[in-house]
Amino acid sequence: MRNNTKKKIAPIVVAVLVVAYVGPLVALMAYAAGLLGAQPEARAALPFLLLYLVAGGAVIIGVVAAMRQRLREIDGGEEDEARKY
Repeated sequence: MRNNTKKKIAPIVVAVLVVAYVGPLVALMAYAAGLLGAQPEARAALPFLLLYLVAGGAVIIGVVAAMRQRLREIDGGEEDEARKY
């Protein structure tokens, strides 16, 4: 197996940047949902915060899954096969 370290850098960097950007937003939504959950007059905003919380979590999970898949493709040499076409 060849050394594919340089090819692995870009997917890892992009995944880290996306998680670093979306992670604090998800944490902020979770914090705000926790604060608003205790106040009966603010319950109208709670579903929207939870929707953003779930969407942000899905983005993080999707990016990490795509990164893992891409790293497996690089290890398997599939990127070289695509260059033939």
